[in-house]
Amino acid sequence: MRLEHAADCACSVCWSKAEMARPDPCPSTPCALCRRASALPIRAIKMGFVAGAWKVLLSDWAVTPAFICEKHTPPLQPPKYWRVVQDSGPPIPSLPPVDLFYDF
Repeated sequence: MRLEHAADCACSVCWSKAEMARPDPCPSTPCALCRRASALPIRAIKMGFVAGAWKVLLSDWAVTPAFICEKHTPPLQPPKYWRVVQDSGPPIPSLPPVDLFYDF
């Protein structure tokens, strides 16, 4: 019947719409403290005449290393549940093989 939901509706559809509309930043989105690595040429060492124009062939570069804040730094180890492959409890004693096609 496509009736409008109430303003204080707590159904799953309204909850999903509210959650999607909320601006929750992704944890991998860099913050103001994080910065990317960059490299800028400082001075030209060697120039060359290429295709009718002078071009820089060799130059010194200033490299600014990247910085990632503590919040966005990945952990050194994966979460605990990834370290355990399967814990099925104590070992079960070996049973003799059973012939499934045995005639009675």
